[in-house]
Amino acid sequence: MKRILLTTLCLLGLLTIVNAQETTFSFNFNNNTFDGWTGIDADGDGHTWELHNTTTSGGMDGTYGLYSSCYNAGELTPDNYIFTSETYLITENSQLHFFHCQSDIIYFNENFGVIVSEDGINFLEIWSKKYTEPYPNDKWGEEFVDLSEYAGKNMYIGFRHHNCSGVDANGIRIDNVELISVESVAENEISFNVYPNPVENQLLIETEKEITNITIFTVNGVMMYEGKYNEEGVDISGLNAGVYFVKVAIDNHEIIEKIIKK
Repeated sequence: MKRILLTTLCLLGLLTIVNAQETTFSFNFNNNTFDGWTGIDADGDGHTWELHNTTTSGGMDGTYGLYSSCYNAGELTPDNYIFTSETYLITENSQLHFFHCQSDIIYFNENFGVIVSEDGINFLEIWSKKYTEPYPNDKWGEEFVDLSEYAGKNMYIGFRHHNCSGVDANGIRIDNVELISVESVAENEISFNVYPNPVENQLLIETEKEITNITIFTVNGVMMYEGKYNEEGVDISGLNAGVYFVKVAIDNHEIIEKIIKK
């Protein structure tokens, strides 16, 4: 009986751990620590992800951010991984949200990607970006990467800086990394409706609050529209059929909705 009871308690404890699995996170790195993250210098050159707060290699607004170099007293060919030190439970609404920028507007040909893994050893790159032109040093790219394909799985999530060199690249900067859910934004605080969905031509938004901005992204994080909203809605007839994310700024909140374009 004691053995059965102990087994039952262990199972209950395991279920509690599973049920308590985190589904979101937010890291701005402003404490200048890698708490919650693990790095791997896969190319073995002694250079891997670092935390910087300088104008050209630091985070947004002069704060600390992730930095991986392509040049350090000589040309490098990085293959650097950085990923969460623990797994997170992915849901049907999970997205990885982050900002990125190259460290040099002349040597800007960076390449990096989003990686996921179930065991922390074997990683799959599910999204990537190759810079074809630089961002100004005071501007950052913003990405939303859809993770819904891995719903129900506990995953390590991170970035890989690779397939570039110090010949024409200098380094990649990443900051304000979040695992978010489109349902986790404060929808209960705001009367809000995006319709029709699916939509063919005109996308309408119904809310009692003032809409200050609207942005539409592909599932790969490519921005397709950004601007103000008026009562006539947003004409998306020119978009290809598929799934998109709509980010709406309302009353100091940002609400993200998934839409289907017919």
